[in-house]
Amino acid sequence: MYQALYRKYRSQTFGQLVGQEVVATTLRQAVEQDKISHAYLFSGPRGTGKTSVAKIFAKAMNCPNQKGGEPCNECYICQAITEGSLEDVIEIDAASNNGVDEIRDIRDKSTYAPSLAKHKVYIIDEVHMLSAGAFNALLKTLEEPPEFAIFMLLCENYNKLLATILSRCVTFKLRPVDHNLIEKYLIDNNSLDREKAQMYARYSQGSIGRAVELSNSQDFNEIRDYTLNLARELEKADLIKMYKLAEGLKEYKDEIDTVLEILLLLYRDTLVYIKTGSRRYIIQQDKIDDIINMAQTSNTAQLEKRCDAINDTRMKLLNNGDFQLMTETLFFKIKEK
Repeated sequence: MYQALYRKYRSQTFGQLVGQEVVATTLRQAVEQDKISHAYLFSGPRGTGKTSVAKIFAKAMNCPNQKGGEPCNECYICQAITEGSLEDVIEIDAASNNGVDEIRDIRDKSTYAPSLAKHKVYIIDEVHMLSAGAFNALLKTLEEPPEFAIFMLLCENYNKLLATILSRCVTFKLRPVDHNLIEKYLIDNNSLDREKAQMYARYSQGSIGRAVELSNSQDFNEIRDYTLNLARELEKADLIKMYKLAEGLKEYKDEIDTVLEILLLLYRDTLVYIKTGSRRYIIQQDKIDDIINMAQTSNTAQLEKRCDAINDTRMKLLNNGDFQLMTETLFFKIKEK
């Protein structure tokens, strides 16, 4: 669902990119001045526009009608790249194609000139997932790239890449998008009212893709209400109840990251309220006032520990940690005084 939704709303020009003006301007100028490097790295959190930037850049540098560094989006090359059907622009998911043989295959095929486009472009997503052997094979390709080949590497955290890879790339760091810009985007593109747009924008954590996903999800309100009830129960739970709450989380195993994200934001905003008195919440006031009142019985240090524990649990679950053990441990940490 995520890819289909975001593809529907994906920016098609540099001018349409939200919150990445510096990146857009620099790449637009590179196209306009015909100063294209052989390797680029686009890093940043999920949903900040890495794939959009790469595809717009691929279109712009290959568009026969580009104007001011922008693709026309009307010629065959632009439309084929948008649809993912142009054989000269190859998109690769390194999470599932991370072996040395796959990268050697890219290296071998990159020596063949493009059939229709000016540049042969390789967009490698999740590049940090490559094996050590694959990284070495990629490095050799980047050291001596064919004149017409362009490599665009995408990842969430550039620190996971080898320094030798980084040194051969022009690097752009895409920042989380300001929630006010996301709010405006949702109102303009998804026809949402301001209250809903504000809610999804704050939940998105700076990710346009995440905001679009949430605003189109029929299950989100159910997950949000479940999490708020969970927070209420956690404040009142004894030891036996804690185990039952952790057991009940299994029903939301596929949505656990969203559950933990909502819980994290709730505690974080409660912490902000205690410290500053600011009531800038992402959830309707009438749904969380009682939770805030209960959470305030904790001091700021305890709330900070809760936030740290949730972040730690999200990371461990992402790395296939034991679900039951991780959630039980988290709940015990939340209850610690």
